[in-house]
Amino acid sequence: MAKPVPLSFPAMAAMGSVVLLLVVAKSPWRNRFHRINNVSPKADLAWRNAAEQWLENNRH
Repeated sequence: MAKPVPLSFPAMAAMGSVVLLLVVAKSPWRNRFHRINNVSPKADLAWRNAAEQWLENNRH
């Protein structure tokens, strides 16, 4: 059986940073700050129409 090669500090730091990046990438907390727009198309269209009407009524 061969002797295991001792890991250097830079190698351990590199592996740790990769693990940390993977944990952050898969974290459910990520979605708290980057939410997907879940507005329905009907609500979005109604909001846009109301905004357009407001702009027309309040144009100087």
